[in-house]
Amino acid sequence: MTEPTGTIVAREEVSLSKVFEQTVKRMYPAEILERNIVERITYISDGLRITGYIARPKAKGRYPVIIWNRGGHRDRGALDDLTSWLILGSTADWGYVLLGTQYRGNKGSEGDEDWGGKDVDDALNMIAVAEHLDQCDMDRMAIEGASRGGMTTYRALARESRFACGIVHAGISDIEAIRDFSESFRSYTDRKFQDLSDEERESRITEMSAVRFADKLPKTTPLLLMHGTEDDTVPFSQTEKLVTQLDTHGVPYRFEPIEGGGHVALKDGSYKRIDELRRAWLEEHLG
Repeated sequence: MTEPTGTIVAREEVSLSKVFEQTVKRMYPAEILERNIVERITYISDGLRITGYIARPKAKGRYPVIIWNRGGHRDRGALDDLTSWLILGSTADWGYVLLGTQYRGNKGSEGDEDWGGKDVDDALNMIAVAEHLDQCDMDRMAIEGASRGGMTTYRALARESRFACGIVHAGISDIEAIRDFSESFRSYTDRKFQDLSDEERESRITEMSAVRFADKLPKTTPLLLMHGTEDDTVPFSQTEKLVTQLDTHGVPYRFEPIEGGGHVALKDGSYKRIDELRRAWLEEHLG
């Protein structure tokens, strides 16, 4: 018998190597390693066993929940023990429980990778995971994503209005435009769409592109949008185009260009400004 969606079937605390500990301490206060816990998990999503991470404060209490959506494709961009601490653990230190999926077909998850498809189920089914965790305050939820995870976040918001706020960093919002911008995106999506009719292909692009479904985004979930002005992977124009649609359809947002920032970079120092914006936004909307 298949376990219900949201069931955690495996759970193990992450133990960082000394080298990885030093990396965390170079970027964040050393105390985050003492105050928080990061765990690898496997959970059930649509009958599949999907891997992911949970980050949470050690202190007892009930904390707001953030569903965090990774970028990339297959293992590229996947969370690992180090990045789960750098991204999820550092945010848990502000007083949140974060849940991040690896998506189906990735990093030991069952099923087939479905970039821009059923991966949104794996993100939204993390809500059911949170319901199994005593520390999660289900009345205070946010959703966040970067790059491909931004596309996932937009698609999730078109289906789920319970989030108090959303955050997207360098999100993909226009599949046609990014196909024109990047040969690698064109090649990948050509393979993805190769068995579809023209009508089916158009429908899939519409389902994946927030610029085409901005009218379906909830008016009760304000968005913080950030994008590096020097992003050469997902161009800055992806968020600029979406902002125009958000204005048209009355979706609340704040747009913060990251001057000189690259693509979702921990390397260029822009993460410090991004963390300032994220922390203030979460405090404002989750309390």
